Amino acid sequence: MTSLDTLAEDFHRDGYAVVRGVLAEDDFTEVRKEYARLLTDRAERWRRSGALTGGEELAGKPFDEHLVALAALPGFDTSLLSELDITLPHMPFTSLQPDSQVHTGPGVLGLLRNPKVLEVVRHLVGEEISASPNQHVRLKLPAPEQGRFGARRGETMHAPTMWHQDAMTQIPQSDGTSLVTCWIPTMDVDEELGCLLVVPGRHREEKLLPWPMDPGTVHELEAAAVPLPVSKGDLVLLHKRTPHGSTVNRSERLRWSFDFRFYPTHEPSDRPWFPSVVARSDADPALATSDAADWREQWERARAMFVSSGQMVPGRREFSQLVADSLITRWENGDIPRLTPAGAAADA
Repeated sequence: MTSLDTLAEDFHRDGYAVVRGVLAEDDFTEVRKEYARLLTDRAERWRRSGALTGGEELAGKPFDEHLVALAALPGFDTSLLSELDITLPHMPFTSLQPDSQVHTGPGVLGLLRNPKVLEVVRHLVGEEISASPNQHVRLKLPAPEQGRFGARRGETMHAPTMWHQDAMTQIPQSDGTSLVTCWIPTMDVDEELGCLLVVPGRHREEKLLPWPMDPGTVHELEAAAVPLPVSKGDLVLLHKRTPHGSTVNRSERLRWSFDFRFYPTHEPSDRPWFPSVVARSDADPALATSDAADWREQWERARAMFVSSGQMVPGRREFSQLVADSLITRWENGDIPRLTPAGAAADA
């Protein structure tokens, strides 16, 4: 456990810190209500489009219970849950569409700008605080009994989170940015639910770890890993070079958390094509983003920019290469679009 008096020292020594009891249940009230409404609205839309069948009786349940029950419906496509994230699709080579979804409600903005959170973060990044657009809601579903995962390992809602450093996804122009990840659980998260695993001290190495990581590197990290069980209201702070991951969720409940990335406002953003948020400014408080509608408009303008330009989402070379290799492997294995004899497109 870290106190605010030793936070900076502990963080720079170990590459992470856990600050206990920062938030109370009241701090999560609005974001819980917001996500309950969001999931109900999205589920209705998915049914109208034919992407979801059943589950109408689940409307009105708490978000986490509703989501686990939906995911258990036969044929539920967990990729739909990307629409609940706090960023547009962000993988390199993604072509954004006019209807690509992002969630930027006042509940999320309130949590991101919670004064208790920012009071902790300022000990690491200073008084002028911006939030990177690389921000997420993390929804780790209970692992299937057979333990098999579709798509890329670490990319699904059921799978383990593969070992990585957040700096791997930063563009080189922001390598000098003092980016700090703030991981916020909405519930108690122990090892059964798949708590974070970190490797202390590895953030001090000059070079980033190879990516994708070879089995030897993964074994080395796993041998040195420290689990970080946390309680609701705790904050986990991670250096951008700290290797971390998580195991599967072996419980029957949803593991629900948020991660925001904060940095000094005067330093470069890690994703300048998406909108950052000025979370706090002592020099000019009016600069802070306080209106979720304005925040939403910024994301809509970013989406429109990509759609009109035809450009794909960029990424760091190593990150992009990993994505490219996974796509090529799928194509080589026959996962390619095909035409039916009648001339209509059909999936392989």
